[in-house]
Amino acid sequence: MQQLLLDVFTPPEPTLSNFVGGNNAELLAQLNAMTAGKSEEPTLFIFGGSGSGKSHLLNALSKQWNIPVISGKNRFVWRNQNRVILLDDAQHLSPYSQVQLFNAFNEVRSSGLPKHIIVAADAHTSQLKLRVDLASRMSWGLTYRLEPLSDDQKRRLLMATAHEKGLALDEEVIEYALTHFQRDMGSLSALLNGLDEFSLQQQKPVSLSLMRQWMKKREGLILKNSPY
Repeated sequence: MQQLLLDVFTPPEPTLSNFVGGNNAELLAQLNAMTAGKSEEPTLFIFGGSGSGKSHLLNALSKQWNIPVISGKNRFVWRNQNRVILLDDAQHLSPYSQVQLFNAFNEVRSSGLPKHIIVAADAHTSQLKLRVDLASRMSWGLTYRLEPLSDDQKRRLLMATAHEKGLALDEEVIEYALTHFQRDMGSLSALLNGLDEFSLQQQKPVSLSLMRQWMKKREGLILKNSPY
């Protein structure tokens, strides 16, 4: 029970299969083709606002290819043994890192390695304050705008998930969750799973009252287990 309450907001490990695609089915299909070795597309650029799922996708690819995700906030050094490059937050690349990434893109054209360069940023290449030649290279291949799920889509998905679990879920519970908690689907799904377990433990139906009881217990456990 204690572990359940403390881990309520821990989303599942990101994978391509647990990414809720919504309007991003084409992007998801392309990434699945890449990881399956069925796509020869060398470069791919993803952009979207905070919480749209860019990091989820890159971390899912990182797990499948067993390579790290490079943060644009850190110093990036291009090494020709890198077969795949996964780079997040490209908008933060330093001038030095921009030159290194530019060289990597050139190698794709000249030698075919790295096999894939997948870059994510918070805006389209035309809006990023990067070297013009790098922005041009980043637009060489496929470009996808990551469309976040609307609140209506999230409501429908949560209701469908609850139905699959045989869980009777009031709309007011979903509205409360969308208003008061992290709004990405990973966190919302983790919340729903935890609430379902707590309902079984308490032998009470899921309701707004039960959710508030659950959160009160969780907050008490966090304070109790805090090292400060």
